[in-house]
Amino acid sequence: MSSRATTITDSVWQRVLARLRPAPIATADALKTFLEERASLIAQKCAIDYCRGKTGLASYALFTEAPFLKALDVCRWEAFVAVLGDLFIVAEGHLRPQVSAEQHPRLCEALVGLYSAALAALPAPAHRPEGWGEASASFVLRFKTASLGKPQQALDVADHSARRLFETLPIHASMRALDQEVVYGAVRFRMIAVSQEMQRRIAAPDLARRLLV
Repeated sequence: MSSRATTITDSVWQRVLARLRPAPIATADALKTFLEERASLIAQKCAIDYCRGKTGLASYALFTEAPFLKALDVCRWEAFVAVLGDLFIVAEGHLRPQVSAEQHPRLCEALVGLYSAALAALPAPAHRPEGWGEASASFVLRFKTASLGKPQQALDVADHSARRLFETLPIHASMRALDQEVVYGAVRFRMIAVSQEMQRRIAAPDLARRLLV
């Protein structure tokens, strides 16, 4: 085998191994990136899959209509922000056992700061020209309440995200009235999967220590 072929083969194996053994989540930036990527995936997949399933063959035409795409954008943005907040609450639950009662407020402050930074970096979409300040403030209240109780798991928070996605879906309310449980189930399923992936990958002691700095 030539050296070039060997290099290509090695590169392929590196990519395969990276997928099989993704890097641990051990820094604040890694956590923020992971949660942003997974929140985007959940919001987009749940919204788009539902719309395509609901409209069937007509979806090909529907996804070329500007009014529909504009409404879908609203749904994806709003669902993303809700899911991201709920995943931060789940992350706090994973990290809480690593800190003392005295350190816990600092951990919470760091996680709230990461969420606020994520929203501050987002563009202001057309339906929210004032930006995401209201959503950030609402998250702070939810996070504070969650942090005062038992550590939250995916099923404890998923319905909050599911409700926000369902109420903003670009399908008329009369046509989706009987589909609430379908949508909620899809969001719950994906939230649980992300929580399980987070639990596998999170280097909780290292991450907690760095967040407290």
